[in-house]
Formats: sequence, C-alpha cells, structure tokens
Amino acid sequence: MNSPVQIIDESGDERELTGIEREDWTGMSDPCPECGGQEFNHISTSGGRYGRRDGAVVMRSDFWGVEKPLFTRCRDCRETLYKHPAFDRLFEINGDHDSAHDP
Repeated sequence: MNSPVQIIDESGDERELTGIEREDWTGMSDPCPECGGQEFNHISTSGGRYGRRDGAVVMRSDFWGVEKPLFTRCRDCRETLYKHPAFDRLFEINGDHDSAHDP
C-alpha cells in the first residue's frame, strides 16, 4: 500500500499504520514469489445483507456482498504477502503474527 495511515490513540500517542501489497504477487492463485509455496495463512473480512427465513439467519444472495483481504502469509517461508494497514490495529498483536494465525 502506498500511503500509511496516521492514528492517534486514546492516550494521545501517534502511530503510523502501514500495509504490505507486493507488486510481484496478485493473490492466492499465485505461488509465493519468495519460495514458490502454494499454501497460505489468510484472514479476510466479509459482509452483506442478512435476514431471517423460517427462524434461521441467512445471507441474502440477491443483494450485495463483499469480502476484503486483511492478511496473507506464505505457510512455507512465512513471508507476509499482503497486509491491510488496519490489520495490526484490529488484532493488536504487535507484529507477532504467529500467535494470531497459527494455533
């Protein structure tokens, strides 16, 4: 990602959030550009329009839906291939991605 995001937390400390978006990797259908690996840890967020039908919550497929990637890392060499700028802020893992993604 080209432009970092500046935030100020509740204590007044300023932080810069940066992302990773590699030009040599376009998605999980591509092998890892570092090692050729083809398995990834991937976290995404999704949303859409939900309703109830016969007492069950269902996603309405006749309306919009969206899925956005947040983080992708190669399982073989552990290279981070994509990271949304807000990822570390959302998960507050201070750069230690192992604990959040590898149970």
